[in-house]
Amino acid sequence: MSGCHSTHTKWEYVMTDSAIALDKLAIRETIEDYLNFLDAKDWDGIASCFSDDAKSWYNLEPQVLEGGRGVADFLRRRISHYGSTDHALSNLHIVVDGDLATCDSRLTASLLYLGTEGSAQIAVRAIWYRDKLRRSADRWVIYERRHEPQWQYDVPSHPLRL
Repeated sequence: MSGCHSTHTKWEYVMTDSAIALDKLAIRETIEDYLNFLDAKDWDGIASCFSDDAKSWYNLEPQVLEGGRGVADFLRRRISHYGSTDHALSNLHIVVDGDLATCDSRLTASLLYLGTEGSAQIAVRAIWYRDKLRRSADRWVIYERRHEPQWQYDVPSHPLRL
């Protein structure tokens, strides 16, 4: 324990490191649950990832979405017309401070737009989520989210060749 100016034992440090690692894993699970619920269009599942008093901002719009239900209802209106979506998490950075945490996550969203007469377009968008979370009973929930698109490109969709 050289260089350490604490009265904690080595075991206490291991326990603290383990608890932080478990918290980070649980936070990641909340983010992954949200993305899976989003792609499944499970609106109740999406709402469950947020606290009832959550405040969220999507797409740099000024509108404040209230609670998990506000986020779920907004997303239902925005993405329910897509043929399918895939939100792939690329990386995240989590800082835990007791029962509060911040999580910056980056992901790529692929969105299938169904057009008229069988035409389809795929939008591929990079998104940055800046989340604040808090411990709630046995899980972590998002109480503040900023959803910030970074860039996008569109390509025509083609039938699957299996």
